[in-house]
Amino acid sequence: MPRLLELLRWKIQAVFRWKPTRAQLLPLILGVFAFAGWGAYANKVSANRNLTTEVSLLQTERAGFVSRQQELEQANANLVRDWQGKLASAREELVQAVAARDAAKGQLGNSQRELVASKKRLDQARERVSETGSIKPAEPSKKAASKP
Repeated sequence: MPRLLELLRWKIQAVFRWKPTRAQLLPLILGVFAFAGWGAYANKVSANRNLTTEVSLLQTERAGFVSRQQELEQANANLVRDWQGKLASAREELVQAVAARDAAKGQLGNSQRELVASKKRLDQARERVSETGSIKPAEPSKKAASKP
């Protein structure tokens, strides 16, 4: 073991005693720079590969989102079409209800006029009964005469 330590010490001393010349130093420096350059290149290639993978994943997700958006737009268009149909149907029912209401109002007006006329005839008949104490023959109604 002491022999091994002695050998190791001698090699370390030899390394520190070495005084390189310019001719020896230039290739060493160029080698270090070349090694660093290739390391940077490998790092850049690895980063580019990761970016390419991320871009392809993002494009796939984007395509999925676009198709989902188109599905939602189609569903929205279908809902709008359905609601427009229901709205048109409701409007048609409203028009029919308004027409039925107007017809009922017309009938109500006619019925009220007939009621007023009937009350008038009843009042006249009561007056005749109270005057004579008996019922006189009724006058022919104007409505019966006007109907063929």
